Amino acid sequence: MTVADLEDLFIEQVRDLYNAETQVRRAYEDWTDAAQSEQLKTVFSERIEQASRHINRLQQICNAMNVDPSGEKCHGMEGLLEEGNEYIDDSEPTAVRDAGLIANAQRVEHYGLAGYGCAQTYAERLGKDEAAQALENNVDESAEMDQRLTNLAKGLLNPKAETANA
Repeated sequence: MTVADLEDLFIEQVRDLYNAETQVRRAYEDWTDAAQSEQLKTVFSERIEQASRHINRLQQICNAMNVDPSGEKCHGMEGLLEEGNEYIDDSEPTAVRDAGLIANAQRVEHYGLAGYGCAQTYAERLGKDEAAQALENNVDESAEMDQRLTNLAKGLLNPKAETANA
């Protein structure tokens, strides 16, 4: 897709986010299985549900613009998720793995926050108020998920990881 103006850029970004969330949904199924902590498994399962909501909102934005949401490949998210999968392969199923899984998950959330924030700003500039609101919802949910991961790491998993080899 040739990006000639802000609307083209907005469409490209929404399609990229759509692919990113599709990748997240698939990868987090494996990450849920790899997690040892029931609390982390629960958060990852909820993130899978969140990805489905995000995908649905992105589909609605594309439908309103008569654009196919598929077709873009989010190489950035692909790389982040690949790193997470490699981490799983290189770690033992312990509290240390869970702490590392959170670190990988937070990289994913921060990447998504950046993409959603930009797309939301473009939607606002283009006067696409419904799209901007949908994207703001995705930003808010991603920020909340990031905070939940932080709280879980600080309150439970990092302390467990710290004492794992003591």
